[in-house]
Amino acid sequence: MPLGTSHVVTGIIRRREGGRFVVAVFGGGEWELEPSCHLRKYVDHPVTIEGIRSGFNRLALLRIKPADEEWPPQRSWSDRWHRLLKG
Repeated sequence: MPLGTSHVVTGIIRRREGGRFVVAVFGGGEWELEPSCHLRKYVDHPVTIEGIRSGFNRLALLRIKPADEEWPPQRSWSDRWHRLLKG
């Protein structure tokens, strides 16, 4: 798999020595995750992660959610801008 490819994986976040985080994928294997302040609250919980491959077995986190929930609707920066203008 080439670098820069998008992946969606479901598994359990684990914390390894040195403060590294991995997601143990349901069905086998694991991805090491780029450091992110959002990961701590998900340790030892099932999650779904969307990320970009940044190394052999490494993902840069784009978004994360509990495994049993739906993705929140995405909002563009222009939507936020229009709401600010409308006041």
